[in-house]
Amino acid sequence: MTDEIKEPVTELIIEPSTTQPESINPAPKKSKKTVWIIAGVILVGICICLILCIAVFASGTGSVAKEQKPIMSVLDTFMKEMEAKNGENAYSLFSPRAQKQTPITDLEKMYEGNNFLLFENYVGLTIQNLNLTAAANIDPNLPQGNVANVAAIINYSDGFTGELTATLEKVDGNWKIHYVHVTIPPNKFAP
Repeated sequence: MTDEIKEPVTELIIEPSTTQPESINPAPKKSKKTVWIIAGVILVGICICLILCIAVFASGTGSVAKEQKPIMSVLDTFMKEMEAKNGENAYSLFSPRAQKQTPITDLEKMYEGNNFLLFENYVGLTIQNLNLTAAANIDPNLPQGNVANVAAIINYSDGFTGELTATLEKVDGNWKIHYVHVTIPPNKFAP
């Protein structure tokens, strides 16, 4: 008898299975088209806002430059009429709304006695600040429509300088004074 040594079987047989594994579908790719459209809309919106801001700023700057001369002319005329003690002409520079609230006699008191020093030796004025606004007030005594708030330096021939603050409103296309206040340094009152 022959002893035959049988070797162990080391073979592994893999047979294809008859069942199919579940197929794993990758997540569908999202279209970047939507993202680009949203980014484009946002970019266009920002550009439109910038253009509008620039236009508003440019028109505002143009308005101030355009309106500065007529406003300065009204205030200069007021100062000259007050220096000449011509109350009626000075009063005509006030808006109808201001005239309803302030009688001409109050204006004439501004150039009587020592108050005349507010206007005496007037040479000219220089606008330091001009603010234009559109106002709609429920109080009928307040300025309406186009309103200008002005701060100016007054020059006098005797070397003094004063300050003028005023509010004007546009009436029938012309600037009219609603409020005006003139101040001078106290040493101008010294004898």
